[in-house]
Amino acid sequence: MSLEAITKIRAVEDGVEQSKADAKAQAAKLIADAEREGRALLHAGREKAAAASAKALQEADGKAAKRREEILAQSVEDCKKLKANAGARMDKAVQAILGRVVET
Repeated sequence: MSLEAITKIRAVEDGVEQSKADAKAQAAKLIADAEREGRALLHAGREKAAAASAKALQEADGKAAKRREEILAQSVEDCKKLKANAGARMDKAVQAILGRVVET
């Protein structure tokens, strides 16, 4: 084999080795980029979920406060009705007590 052929073969082999090294470097860069993008997407997803959770909690607190006010208002109304009924029956109760005291 001639020196020129050997030199060409070595040059081709060196070119193939360089191509392999370039391909490995490019693959490593693609993997690193994909991992970085994946972490960024995961972080964004977590932030979005946290914001949605906070919003849902705030809405639930608002609904609970509204329901609490409704219950308190109903309780006040019920108390007023009970007092009114008790006041209406007070005269009968006083007469019944006086009637028993007078009988004794």
